[in-house]
Amino acid sequence: MARLIVAVIVVVAAVAAYVVLEPVPDDVGERPWAVKMESFRRTWKRHLKWWTPTGLNQWLEEKSAAASRAAGPRVPYGEAVFDRVPVRIFADEPAGAKKAKRPAIVYYHGGGFIRGSVDNHHPVTALLARDLNAVVVSVDYLLSPKYPFPAAIDDCTAATVWFLNHLRDFNVDPARIALMGDSAGGNLAAAVSQRFTFDPKYRDLPKIKLQALLYPCLQAFDFQTPSYQQYGDFKTLLLDRPLMTFMWDSYLRGNKASYREAMRINNHTSAAAKRSPLVKKCLSHDLIPDEFKQTGYEAPATNFGDKSIYNEIKEVLLDPDYAPLMREDLRGLPEAYIITVKYDILRDDGIMYAKRLEKAGVPVTWKHYKKGFHGMFTSEEDLPTVTTPPGTQCVSDFLKFARKNL
Repeated sequence: MARLIVAVIVVVAAVAAYVVLEPVPDDVGERPWAVKMESFRRTWKRHLKWWTPTGLNQWLEEKSAAASRAAGPRVPYGEAVFDRVPVRIFADEPAGAKKAKRPAIVYYHGGGFIRGSVDNHHPVTALLARDLNAVVVSVDYLLSPKYPFPAAIDDCTAATVWFLNHLRDFNVDPARIALMGDSAGGNLAAAVSQRFTFDPKYRDLPKIKLQALLYPCLQAFDFQTPSYQQYGDFKTLLLDRPLMTFMWDSYLRGNKASYREAMRINNHTSAAAKRSPLVKKCLSHDLIPDEFKQTGYEAPATNFGDKSIYNEIKEVLLDPDYAPLMREDLRGLPEAYIITVKYDILRDDGIMYAKRLEKAGVPVTWKHYKKGFHGMFTSEEDLPTVTTPPGTQCVSDFLKFARKNL
């Protein structure tokens, strides 16, 4: 008994030390302590899962999924399978509007390609359906490392193609379709938009009107952008460089030998590749405004790399299906709505894509939140403990834009 008490005291002391001593930006989310505690909760939840018996883990996940479904707006929904892919469909339609065709959003959840589900994104997808009077299809795509690239993008494509071919069944206006996703889901929304634009086999589908990308991860070539340099080792911001490289590596290689250690220092690419015209065009730090380089930024070296690693992974690393920022010509893509936030290692992926889309003549609405943090859009409903003014504002801004433009 005495040992148990001592163990509890040690754990409590460790938590208290973390809360008190771990630095956190003074203005993140305007509620830095809430963000810090949410980061701590997620980290320990991830670690405890490794030590928890499988049966108990499954029970806890089922309880969490049920709580998440209960947390969102009460919107009618159903489960279906679109061309082998499980989806959840929200179709809240007010009385008297039965004959009016409505907009639709196909939503791809975040989670770094390794986690996430239609359940834990249920609150935000239900909110979109309710507040936009839209049909929302939430795609439950396969996850890595068990199912690495291109499983996720293929699932998202297949489900979306099926839906676009059956819009009449859902009373959807074919001229008002959006693809939307957060983080890894933003990657998938961008990649599917590119497939539908540039692959001839999709030319007869209804055209996508909008791609909405919420703090998306769009490339795994350069982990030394200004935002990675500034926030990559900040453990209190929900997403850091070690976790992001683990996610990219899992999506790239599945359960094969990991290259994430090389990724952290940009050693997974060769010196020649770093200097190539494609990389200079697609990933130039000159695309990032100087105001985002004021804190601790140094232009990364380009005279090193592991050619053997690069030769093994380059076909995927440069594939726009895996990394949409690596597509050289972006002309003709759908209008984009891109959210970036200050406290996020992925900030510059979104900025570079917004700037390149603008140069390509694509209409872009870029919203940047100076006190924002990664995950704050979806945090508004399913994580009420970290509801913050910037998060509330970014949800409100998107709803206002979508009501007018979708």
